[in-house]
Amino acid sequence: MTKMSSKVAYQGAIDLIEAQLQALPNALAVLVSSSPATIPRDRCDDLLRSRRHHLQDTGSVGNIVASASQDPPEVHVCMAMQPALEGEQRESYLITIIGNALLAVGTYLKAHDMAAMRTPEIQFLDHACTAILNGNRFQLDAGYMPIASFDGLPIDGSLDGTPLFDQHGQQGLMGWGDAIALLQWLLRYLDGSRHFVSGGDAG
Repeated sequence: MTKMSSKVAYQGAIDLIEAQLQALPNALAVLVSSSPATIPRDRCDDLLRSRRHHLQDTGSVGNIVASASQDPPEVHVCMAMQPALEGEQRESYLITIIGNALLAVGTYLKAHDMAAMRTPEIQFLDHACTAILNGNRFQLDAGYMPIASFDGLPIDGSLDGTPLFDQHGQQGLMGWGDAIALLQWLLRYLDGSRHFVSGGDAG
């Protein structure tokens, strides 16, 4: 990966967060809608079939191993064509949609050496991403000190095993709105940080 200058990396993070904040409301609106979205089924099917390349099988070890497995379940229609979801299925979809947005931002920050900043909110995002990758639950050592926090939500050792978001009737640390607020905060922070970045790191 080509190393970006600090200012270019910060701008890239800002662009990524803005894109997530634009996409999330639409995805969530479809998910909680009381009726199927008015998107023609053929348009959804066209999207699912829109592969760029159809390569012939090669001698790849990966292809050989994959051929021994059963075919994956076929995706028939896009999410927008399904009726509104309820209960644990909707909960699971929400975790996936919002979790993916947080993971995208967290991965970007790590790739460009911004995730190590000691800013409590940056550290909070890092713990949130780790929880998402561990089944939506925190994994913390008993003596972990609360250096990560966001908007009155501290992370300490007592959260070990606690869900990040509500799951299976157990209350999580964050609500869906907290995740949006975290992305909005990060957007403001990174935008402000650009003014303090010259050639090194900010934090």
